[in-house]
Amino acid sequence: MNKNIIKQYVCINCGQPAKELFKKFSTSVKVVRCDKCNLIVDKYIEFEPVVILIDSVLLSETAFRHILFNQDFKLHWKLSLVLLLLESFALWRHKRQDIGLKDDVDMVHEKGFYICCLQNIIDNLILFTLLFTCTVFVQKNSVNLKSAINLYKGITIANFSKFFLLPIMIWRDNTTEFGANVHYFLVMGHYLLSSIFVYSVVSRLSKTRSALIVLSLFAFKEYIKAGISMYTVNNLAK
Repeated sequence: MNKNIIKQYVCINCGQPAKELFKKFSTSVKVVRCDKCNLIVDKYIEFEPVVILIDSVLLSETAFRHILFNQDFKLHWKLSLVLLLLESFALWRHKRQDIGLKDDVDMVHEKGFYICCLQNIIDNLILFTLLFTCTVFVQKNSVNLKSAINLYKGITIANFSKFFLLPIMIWRDNTTEFGANVHYFLVMGHYLLSSIFVYSVVSRLSKTRSALIVLSLFAFKEYIKAGISMYTVNNLAK
């Protein structure tokens, strides 16, 4: 029981804290219902991981709550690394094909990939710092180390949208510049929506407030990143 209290599960439907997800009996297991909404606390404990993944891609808040609060999501740092490499490679390839950078030797060769990795690391750090700072001001006393970890995991889950960059990376030569841009904007649109839904789950704010916060901070982050990226590229290229 003490282990369950420390874990602090939540109802995936309403976010109400729960001590346990199921009860074990001698011959069976019975799922627990939420005291607040009277729905099953976490239906996903009986689902296959593929179903949970599909629901998270479809921006299901219940799937996000299950992953963040009721599941031991211990591989988030590995997923973060894979997504970082994927996004950096996509950015590097895009810059290599850009007309204005064809004569940039550093960007064309391996050094350019490391520059893109550094840019994306800075990008993610800025976003995490801005979101966490905003969460501190909004929630005040309810913010702790666990909140920071959940926010980091939430950002990782939102970044999962960037796996959709793979098709355009593979079939880039078979599409037009307009088609590639449309694909990129659709991926970024899904990424923004996923970030809003995840932040709403983590911060327990309404979707409207979460959208205002996330979109405002994204715009501010892009402004900061543009200046940092220009400074980084100019200094590393020397």
